[in-house]
Amino acid sequence: MLTISTGEAQRPLKLRDGIDRRIHDDRRRSSISMRVRIGLWYQYHRATRAGEFDPFPRNQYRRSKIEEALLPEIYKYEFRERENQLPVSASGALSSAVDFVWSHPEVGCNATGESTAVYAINAISEYLVGTFHVVAVDRRRADRRAAKACGA
Repeated sequence: MLTISTGEAQRPLKLRDGIDRRIHDDRRRSSISMRVRIGLWYQYHRATRAGEFDPFPRNQYRRSKIEEALLPEIYKYEFRERENQLPVSASGALSSAVDFVWSHPEVGCNATGESTAVYAINAISEYLVGTFHVVAVDRRRADRRAAKACGA
């Protein structure tokens, strides 16, 4: 540990080059189904500014807007078919989930039969998790210090 003298007092200076503080694996504890559900809801809310219990009309215009709104979040996951583990594109998985919700009007409704935003987005996420094997894409950089040390 080095010390820096500023005339008034000496304070220790930590050397950070020697240790890698990112030794722990992923600290997230939530299940993938919860992460997809919450992530899709927040992305929908950011894109549309809709509240949880706002009406969710099911028309062709809204359908295309939903897919556009959810794409940034859906790209954070990888999707594979459950039977044979073949990869499915994120946009293809989202499209099939929206197709399912649009073709089943009873899905994504509250107890009174009204289609509201949070129920519809939850139905989309449940379809994705129930139909596909979903894995979160790890976007953290691998080992930045090792890459820096080798001159990359």
